[in-house]
Amino acid sequence: MRKKFYRDYLSSHDARKKHNSSKFIGKTLASYSYPSTIDGFWFIVSPSTLLNTFDFVTVKNHHGSKTIGLVQDIRALPSIIFQDSQQYSELSNNDVQRNDSYVEKEKFLTGEHGALVASVAVIGNTGIKSKSGKLKTINLPILAGMDVRFSKKDEILFALGIPKMENPIAAGIIEMSNGLQVPVSLDITYLAGPDTAHMNVTGISGNKKTSYVLFLLQSLYQKLRNRDTTPHNTISAIIFNTKADDLLYLHHKAKHIENDTKKAFQNLGLKLQGFENVTYFLPRGADGKPNSLHVPKQFKTYSFGLDDIYDRLDLLFSSSLELGDMSPILDYIHENWPLKYKSRSIISNWTDLTKFNLYPKFVAYNRTILQDFISHIHRIRKSPLFVDKKSKSTYLGDEIKKIKANEVFVIDVSAISSVEEQAFVIGDVFKSVNELYSIGSPNRNIVQGHTSLAGSKLNKTNNASKQNTQEFSPKRRNEIPKYLVVFLDEINRFIPKSNLTSRLNPVADQIMRFVIEGRSRCNILLSAQQFKSETDIRFQENVGLHVIGKIGRSELLAEPYYSMIEERVKKNIARLERGEMIIIHSAFRHPVKVWFPGSSYQRP
Repeated sequence: MRKKFYRDYLSSHDARKKHNSSKFIGKTLASYSYPSTIDGFWFIVSPSTLLNTFDFVTVKNHHGSKTIGLVQDIRALPSIIFQDSQQYSELSNNDVQRNDSYVEKEKFLTGEHGALVASVAVIGNTGIKSKSGKLKTINLPILAGMDVRFSKKDEILFALGIPKMENPIAAGIIEMSNGLQVPVSLDITYLAGPDTAHMNVTGISGNKKTSYVLFLLQSLYQKLRNRDTTPHNTISAIIFNTKADDLLYLHHKAKHIENDTKKAFQNLGLKLQGFENVTYFLPRGADGKPNSLHVPKQFKTYSFGLDDIYDRLDLLFSSSLELGDMSPILDYIHENWPLKYKSRSIISNWTDLTKFNLYPKFVAYNRTILQDFISHIHRIRKSPLFVDKKSKSTYLGDEIKKIKANEVFVIDVSAISSVEEQAFVIGDVFKSVNELYSIGSPNRNIVQGHTSLAGSKLNKTNNASKQNTQEFSPKRRNEIPKYLVVFLDEINRFIPKSNLTSRLNPVADQIMRFVIEGRSRCNILLSAQQFKSETDIRFQENVGLHVIGKIGRSELLAEPYYSMIEERVKKNIARLERGEMIIIHSAFRHPVKVWFPGSSYQRP
């Protein structure tokens, strides 16, 4: 009987025949040590089968339904694994006869050198139609001795809920060990709310984090841009270039595209092209020319005058321990702008501000604090970004508030020398976006005469109401795209890990405001960093989609940053290849592994 079992076992098919999902790769088992439950089961793997973790498998369940699962663990067991008389005595006579190749005298047998067994997490069940015509899911454990095979494309898509998605966005490709490739999509609601929003990518350096974010951004851009001609069904993007000149060629199509990339793009329904309608914003240098490692043709230079940012000076003190003490001075400047000197001269630039000392006593009660404030202004004035008068450069905040549908803004901060200045630029952009949406969602017209935060800087002048109404008129409001995507790499620099009881610094606070309010206004933050544990946990808890590349085991043990990942999955993440990503979202019962094609835009 034992020889018959092993002969039958060795007769299983070779699973490497491409796209052949009809033959069996093993049979299920059930015991006290290897239980079958409604959430998972085990099966013994055919010796001729090549199987890997994250493969999808299918097994027949009760009433003709099929259960689809995801392989999470693979183990090797000795020749006679265990005896489990109680488990098999509970089977009916018919079950024992049907499974006689696996059950002999209440013993589970294997080949001479043992066998491989795989643990499977249940993803979904095809269910059966009830008398009312509704589909009823079968949540029953898999019995022992059932045939297991690789899942088919339609079964995988069904298990992931992709057929139910109203607006699917291509997010990668599942590649099975038998060669089957299945495009994976994410519904736009997974990224833009209202239930979940935003994406964060984690992975060690060189693991294509930035490439994956831009792939998803390109997928979003092509899908939503071609979806409809009305502004409320369009998309715009703001991309921060934080490393060298990596993202300063996005408008160019790649010169050399490999065949695998071409096939993958076709499989995903995407076009091989660069980004369109791209404007590059480069920081002003000492000579007034762009301070950038590469200067594209369609660029603008940006800088900051005091009259641009008098109401957000706190962003310049994001790393200063004295910010709390300086708050009265910053508030006074904001509320009394423009400042007057001896009732005649008006303080309107950085040089004048360093000379102004007529603050009320309740503001500058400590002369040391005032001196520290002036010293800080002198220090930042050494940067060519902060000018008394702009001649050829522009203010980013004004440009952000004029963004239109289908435009892509790339803001270069990589050549800015200090992280503090980079943080200010990023904080100013996020604050401008938050102000842009502060009067409501893009789908709602403003109330006549309503004053937004963006217009508050002019509320002391006679033209305030007129300019505010013009800037946020219903016509202008309708020009704002429904979806606004912001990509920020190395986000740990700008919203670093901090104590849960402590206040976020002003820059991090603007990012968090964008994250929290973005769910209701279709704003999407795509972010990346090497280690989640270097970011604030409050930020990570508000991210709906987590994508993880190869990363060390020590980082995966950092709680609570990776608490949503099972221990068995963490072990598999440490073995990922370069470019492979694990997608984690509440819509998927378990993490899913995907790969993505190379870029269709030019890289330096």
